[in-house]
Amino acid sequence: MVNCKDMLKENKQFEDFLVDETTFKTLLTSKFKNRKNWTPHDSRKITAFLPGTVTQVFVNRGEQVKAGQLVVKFEAMKMINNIHASISGKVKEVHVNEGDKFSKGALLVEFE
Repeated sequence: MVNCKDMLKENKQFEDFLVDETTFKTLLTSKFKNRKNWTPHDSRKITAFLPGTVTQVFVNRGEQVKAGQLVVKFEAMKMINNIHASISGKVKEVHVNEGDKFSKGALLVEFE
């Protein structure tokens, strides 16, 4: 087991780590330091929840869409998945076309 005195002898840098308004002194791994930071969900953007291939696009740029309306249909892991609009609004941009392959997290449709 490694103790704090040994860490200080090795010139390890302790860093402040905030958890629920309490600050802790700790060592952070390089994997943790280089992680993608969390960003809040933007309901105006529809992103892919898994990789797949677009089979149908049901909306066009400038079209009015109602919440719950079918926007994109895609195939992933031999299953057909439907993506519905989470909000009502005007389509700002459609970033995919039928036949396009996309990765997890890809931006598919954007609302104004």
